[in-house]
Amino acid sequence: MNKEKLKIGILDDDASKVTQIIGKLEDGFIKAESGKVSKYSKFELMPFELTVEESIEDVTKKIIELDLDCVLVDYKLSSYETVDYTGVDLVKHLLEILYDFPVFILTSHKDDLFNKEVFNAYQVFDFARYIGEDNERIELNFKIIEQILKYRNQQDKWKKEIKKLIPVAGSSSEIDERIFELDSYLERSIDERTRIPDKVKKELSNDKITQLLLKLDKLIDSEKRNNV
Repeated sequence: MNKEKLKIGILDDDASKVTQIIGKLEDGFIKAESGKVSKYSKFELMPFELTVEESIEDVTKKIIELDLDCVLVDYKLSSYETVDYTGVDLVKHLLEILYDFPVFILTSHKDDLFNKEVFNAYQVFDFARYIGEDNERIELNFKIIEQILKYRNQQDKWKKEIKKLIPVAGSSSEIDERIFELDSYLERSIDERTRIPDKVKKELSNDKITQLLLKLDKLIDSEKRNNV
């Protein structure tokens, strides 16, 4: 059976740790219970090593260009003297650009992270346990797939609702408002930099609503082609 490859980016300043993470991603679900294995048997985690760049913007740009499905980030990138951001800084910036994108922090400094940062514990995993314990590897690898599928399913729901509303666009302010709202969600989940500002959308005339809908059609079609 041909498996669907899920592209997982890895950002860490320690090359040896990157190598270990790649190995654990490739191990996938070895030693997992049979029910979980069969549930996700059609997926394969495909690692991509990312380069630590001087700016968060440059790393984010690379993640978008590679069209990754998920990213694993080290908390401390301290071996690079020119880097003045943490893994948490990068994740927060990335989520401003790609709404609800699947991303996890894999670190040896969990206590330090939670003492200094306000961050979702669900997205933080201990590096040593991931490398050394089968249960931890299995849990994170499954969460990676689950979050990728959740991300895709949410986008699909927004697209389906927009397509349902397109034929009745302009018939009421409530419908047009919902179309603008869905468009904002969808664009932010793909790339915040390409979205139309909400203020501009609210000032659109009916003619410009039609232009927006044409843009949405192209967006939906391009996403379909990318997912084929």
